Amino acid sequence: MPADGHQDLLMKHRPREHRPGEDNQTPPERVIFYPTCLVDSYFPGVGQAAVHLIERAGTEVAVPEGLTCCALPHFNNGYRAEARKTLDAQMDFLAGDDPIIVPSGSCGWMLHSVLPTLFPDDPWRRGIAEQISGRVHELSQYLVRFAGTGGEPPPLPGVTVYHDSCHLLRGLGEREAPRRLLEDACDRREEMTGADRCCGFGGSFAVKYPDVSCAMLDEKIRAAEEAGADWMVAADAGCMLQIGGGLARRGSRIKLLHLAQALAGPNAPGWPADAAVNSATSAATVDNAP
Repeated sequence: MPADGHQDLLMKHRPREHRPGEDNQTPPERVIFYPTCLVDSYFPGVGQAAVHLIERAGTEVAVPEGLTCCALPHFNNGYRAEARKTLDAQMDFLAGDDPIIVPSGSCGWMLHSVLPTLFPDDPWRRGIAEQISGRVHELSQYLVRFAGTGGEPPPLPGVTVYHDSCHLLRGLGEREAPRRLLEDACDRREEMTGADRCCGFGGSFAVKYPDVSCAMLDEKIRAAEEAGADWMVAADAGCMLQIGGGLARRGSRIKLLHLAQALAGPNAPGWPADAAVNSATSAATVDNAP
């Protein structure tokens, strides 16, 4: 497909603008949860927390067997045929009318905006892909519209900063939903300098350009430290791999959470065992969940 035609399709499948009046709609009876390969392999607690938030609003969550990778690594490196093959094998598992919830902006962008562009010569499969893409919601967008933060967990003590992942911010055009949700889940939320700047992960970018990647990561962590952060919240597992490694190497006291974990709160399913709420940030005593 010519480059200009590809861009036209991407623009066609950009998410429609969210309108304030759409908040607090009646939750659907059932959703499909697309766990993503990074959540499944590295951050299962993120999936547990996300499912907990959705179910807390009274919605049934289905996770079909056979879901694997959204194929973004293939697509980003120019392997469109391999990306198409990977997603084509999963489309039957995503059939139906239920909303599809993705706890990662990058995978959400791939399923929403790129999937329909992968079948330019197959109108039948392209039609199925378009139907699937129209049902995809990134987790924060879904929660703002249908569920809010659910119950009333204790707010995160101390200072919380939010990192914008590139695909959620620029690909799906979403800046406000995670911040609106965090306002109800934090004692104090601060904007760090360069919150919208890349953390340096970018999938294979971090492998091909390690010096640049590490410099970008150091800048991100310094900004969080200068904001006095106790918690850094992200909404993408790729960013969590990058930032988590940087925090560990630096010996930083900042604890990293996925948005779902921050909203579900301590003691909820998926809360990380190494993210104790202790006297440094709160007098509360928390029995950490695994």
